[in-house]
Amino acid sequence: MSQQHRPQAGPSNAPMNVHQQLDDNSISATLLGPLNELQALAHTLFLALSPPQSKPPPKPHEEAFLRCDRALASAINLAHVHQIKQRKIDALEAEILELDFQWRDVCHELARGKAELEELIEEGDERIKAIDEAKKASIPYPELLTYAQTLSAFTSAPPNMPDLSLPGQPPPPLFFPPFPNEEKMRRGRLNAEAPLGLLGETHSVGRAPTVSPKNEGVQNIPGANPYRQDLRAPQPQFFDLDLDLNPDL
Repeated sequence: MSQQHRPQAGPSNAPMNVHQQLDDNSISATLLGPLNELQALAHTLFLALSPPQSKPPPKPHEEAFLRCDRALASAINLAHVHQIKQRKIDALEAEILELDFQWRDVCHELARGKAELEELIEEGDERIKAIDEAKKASIPYPELLTYAQTLSAFTSAPPNMPDLSLPGQPPPPLFFPPFPNEEKMRRGRLNAEAPLGLLGETHSVGRAPTVSPKNEGVQNIPGANPYRQDLRAPQPQFFDLDLDLNPDL
């Protein structure tokens, strides 16, 4: 090991150039370079230390092992840095994929919102069209007032309907209101109560009606005006410019 150092020719004794390995794009090549050189130096050393069957090759110098060790350490550090950067790249790729999924969801939501907005716009266009048609077909209020004056004041029948009160006209059809009148309500739901009695007659529910006693003295009092039903026909009423087409309801 104390042999004087001499530069040896051949690939096994050639010094390792770390800068050339750093320029290489492949991390595998950067790691395999120092390992191959270290393997070659160890093989040469074992051959030099083996029994002399023939002329053994000269032993490599210790400096070659040190340079190879430094090159291997530099390559390992470079691989470690590369792994750190690769992990960052993987994390960024995962984040980009997540953002891509979110972007696709946003695109789907935008497409769904666009379809709903198109439906609303179409419905709005139809309503605007209907409003425009209604404005074009609007009737002026003088014409409405004229038509209202031609209608009867006590009925909603059209003007060309014949007057059923004139002689020779058929009897009016029976009218059944959609609500019960007072007499039906007094007779109860089972129609078991007594019908509507005369004025002043009182009775309890479920009992026969009792006629109140007549007071003869009231009729003889001067100035007394007993109640009687007014059988006179109602006076006709005239409504000028009245827009209520159903005053009898």
